[in-house]
Amino acid sequence: MTTRLEHISTDRLENELADLEATIGRLRAQQVERLREIDSRQVPLGDGCRSLNEWVVARLDVSPETASDLVRIIRAGNDLLTEAIGSGKVTFDRAAALARLETVTDPARFTHLDLPGLKRYVARHRRMKPVDERSAAEGRYFTIQPNLDESGWKLWGSLPGYDGRIVEQALMTRADSFPNDPIPLGAGKRRADALVSVCQDSIDGIESVGSSEPLVSVFVDTDLAAPTRGQSGVSIAAGPRVGIATLERILCSGSVEVITAETAQRVGRQTRIIPPRLRRWVLHRDRGCVVDGCTSRYRLQPHHIAPWSEGGRTEPGNLATLCWFHHHVVVHLMGYRFDADSPPLRRRFVAPAGADPP
Repeated sequence: MTTRLEHISTDRLENELADLEATIGRLRAQQVERLREIDSRQVPLGDGCRSLNEWVVARLDVSPETASDLVRIIRAGNDLLTEAIGSGKVTFDRAAALARLETVTDPARFTHLDLPGLKRYVARHRRMKPVDERSAAEGRYFTIQPNLDESGWKLWGSLPGYDGRIVEQALMTRADSFPNDPIPLGAGKRRADALVSVCQDSIDGIESVGSSEPLVSVFVDTDLAAPTRGQSGVSIAAGPRVGIATLERILCSGSVEVITAETAQRVGRQTRIIPPRLRRWVLHRDRGCVVDGCTSRYRLQPHHIAPWSEGGRTEPGNLATLCWFHHHVVVHLMGYRFDADSPPLRRRFVAPAGADPP
């Protein structure tokens, strides 16, 4: 007989959900072991599949993303990851993210990061080798396809990190220049309108204001960049990692500023306004909204953890990146504050008196 869930306490439901996820992890670990043997026997080739990924998608009836995660763990060849999944120390999704690192000696030591934060950490520490840059460049494409009567069009493609960031920034900048609509359209529709607007300007021959190359901020983690000669620890604003070839291209194309932890501005109690250089450093450091589980990148803004009105200082240690919703709605409109006991990259909120958690 199925247990009636309405009679189970919330704490028990949460624990049971966590236990079920651990069970899924143990089963995934068994799949990894068996798929490793399938791979060694070259079964996918015998079945006419181009790759193990393709075979997993077809044979197990899973999504390409799940297949890629399974194969990535196999290719990593790290038994510690498989053991950590099977023992329930880490979830399957967390192990798939860690499999991108060259060396992982203790999979459980990254639990202070939520999954989006872990993926940002892994991306920052992975080496961007020349072959990776060439592969991203050679794989670039853009497709635009109308339906039969051209009443609708689909667009998709792939760009290298730096080029993708240029396109994203152009669309976000143009979308932010539009007036507020009586009926909120959502970020996706605004970006679509921005794309049409930019293309229309090109057809009409209208030059954008300030046609010179924009200022490019290059962030350098000296601890990572020095021993690898710039193959890791170097990225541009908002996250995309760059290697030596892309860095040389940036240096040749326009104004550049290099920001490290040592050069970020600290103004303390001099002003509440966050200087542009410090703002860029905080956004780069946090790599997205620091609220636990949030993946939004819409209008990311630094926020004073200890309010300026209560003596808070304008310096990196007192600033945290929030998305538009958590900054303007949850903090400023609803009056929530950070839980002081929550980790810096997995922030949770404390509700004001009489309010329910968001």
